[in-house]
Amino acid sequence: MTTQGESRPIAGSVAEGQGHGGGAESRRSRRVFTWCATVLVLGAAGFVVTRPHPGDWLPGLGPTSKDAPPPVVGSPPPTSSTDPNPFTAEQYFPAARPIDLNGFKAKRSGARQGNDCTETLQDPTKDVLRNFGCQGYLTVTFTRADGKVLSCVTVLRFADDQTGQQVADLLAGKPGALKFVLPDTTIAAPSASAGAVNSSLTRVEDVHHYVTVTTSRFTDGHSGTGPNDPDLEEATRAVSYVAGEAFMWG
Repeated sequence: MTTQGESRPIAGSVAEGQGHGGGAESRRSRRVFTWCATVLVLGAAGFVVTRPHPGDWLPGLGPTSKDAPPPVVGSPPPTSSTDPNPFTAEQYFPAARPIDLNGFKAKRSGARQGNDCTETLQDPTKDVLRNFGCQGYLTVTFTRADGKVLSCVTVLRFADDQTGQQVADLLAGKPGALKFVLPDTTIAAPSASAGAVNSSLTRVEDVHHYVTVTTSRFTDGHSGTGPNDPDLEEATRAVSYVAGEAFMWG
């Protein structure tokens, strides 16, 4: 790179060079110094521009989304020797990793987490989890890319695989037993999620000592085309699969 003024001699510089034996060499040295300084400045600037940012979609271009991080309500359950990884929404369902599975695309839009599993129950007075020693929960909501379908998955943690299987069998016969969390982390009224409590639209899986319960509904609350609405089926299956994969090796 050459700065303006160096492309042609400055008045008097030739005579100065002829009058002093080191003039030409001195000018060459100054040019080399200027070039090196310019490269260093541009290199530093380049580092600042291209350094990846945690919120980047394209590394080096800075944050490319103005969306606020999806809200998470509650404190995570404590870790243990059996579960050394933090049992948090961000650990298992990071906001920066959307779902993209067989054409179904969705992103995390809200989450709740905590140690008291009765917080997940639609009716806490009927504590169906009372005798199973639930050790904490995550409830995560995903919004389909077009915004028309919401899927809510609740993950319950237990001491061992056998207990997880027992709870999965119990909850499979109780669709609608768990709360449906909306993207703003508020709880949908039972009537609002009525279209999603059909057993064909709720999937319950046991994954080691975890149980995942996944339910989907339309954002506007309508019930869809019937008990096997393809949009709700697709969303429920995809989110249930992703949740299971997250805990398969846990």
